[in-house]
Amino acid sequence: MSLFDRDFDRELAEERRAVAQVDKARHTDEALLAAVAEARAEALAQGRAEGRAEAEAEARAAEAEALSARLGQIAQRLDEMIAARDTHRAALERQLLGYAAVTAEKVLPEILDTRAHARALAQIRRGLRLGLDAARLEIALPEGAEPLRAEVARLVEAQGLAGRAVLRTDPALAPGDARVAWEGGRLDYSFAAICDEILGTLRAIARATPQTEDRR
Repeated sequence: MSLFDRDFDRELAEERRAVAQVDKARHTDEALLAAVAEARAEALAQGRAEGRAEAEAEARAAEAEALSARLGQIAQRLDEMIAARDTHRAALERQLLGYAAVTAEKVLPEILDTRAHARALAQIRRGLRLGLDAARLEIALPEGAEPLRAEVARLVEAQGLAGRAVLRTDPALAPGDARVAWEGGRLDYSFAAICDEILGTLRAIARATPQTEDRR
């Protein structure tokens, strides 16, 4: 390139741009210190944020653990309360059953004396209806049941069964018992056996569990 072909203005402009870029890339001490301080501040801020997040996570975990423990204590207490209630209720039931058994021992004999006659007559009437079409009916009564025998005789007569019904005494029957039998069928009734079964059931249940009272 000849001297006259060179563009000094362009070259000068390029040199100026290069110098400006070098100056722009060069940091002063103050700028460097400021940049370092800014980076340090950002690092500290990030560390604090991460520390807060970790602390909050630990606090939430501790709170959840404490809540779980408290709920466990509440559940245990509820179980204890339910168990205590069940024990108390069982004790009350035992007391009631014992009272019922004692009461039955006193009351059932009186009921047997006053109601056995009427109950036996009602069952005999039922037996006669069941065997109404039978050619022969046999009515068995216990010994000493003369008033009941008289009523049964009147009942048989009233229903027109006198020719087919036979009344007899069975020493094996207890007071309050009755039996009506016909060909192919039979009705046995014992008010005394019913009373004994009720009393026996109450006694058995009352004896099935300890008699200690719950004093909670």
